[in-house]
Amino acid sequence: MTFLTGNGVTFMFPDITVTVYICAVIVLGIIFSILMSIINIWLVFPGFLIGLMMLPLVIIISNNTDNNNMLPDIESIYDILRIQARAGIFIKDSLADCYMMVTDKRLKAALLVLCNKVSINSTIEEAVEEFNSKFNNRHIDVLCIVLNQAQSSGKTVQILSDMSEQIRLVRKSHSIREKGRLERRIEIIE
Repeated sequence: MTFLTGNGVTFMFPDITVTVYICAVIVLGIIFSILMSIINIWLVFPGFLIGLMMLPLVIIISNNTDNNNMLPDIESIYDILRIQARAGIFIKDSLADCYMMVTDKRLKAALLVLCNKVSINSTIEEAVEEFNSKFNNRHIDVLCIVLNQAQSSGKTVQILSDMSEQIRLVRKSHSIREKGRLERRIEIIE
């Protein structure tokens, strides 16, 4: 279930269970083995294996796309937390403002649950751990570490500044990579 939750499957399909997922993977394996048997009977087993790997591969690719789409929002979260920490506002109180600024639906839904858990419970660690389990994203992993350390460290502003700058550099790298892809596509088309 952690694979499904961490990669956003349970967000897209809230009613999915591990049993349904396993059945879908097996059905895809059977479909691919039937399709490959039409080509050659010796390709049944490789077709089955390809079918088994298809759904997890699609899920991982979808999660990576979601992670790239979340980068601007994660950068905004770091900036909001940094500015408010510098102003002396507690991290717990800053999370509500982060929720208001985020545009990605998956991240926004998880932040809402985080804000609710933090306001209901007195411990932020449990809420942050649950928040982190909803993502397979290294930037959110670091954000969760920062949120946990912010409770005990006096260097919160510096950590948030450093992480915000790192996210900016990652976004710049992604945009340079995308620009290169577009230029290659243009060259191919010409």
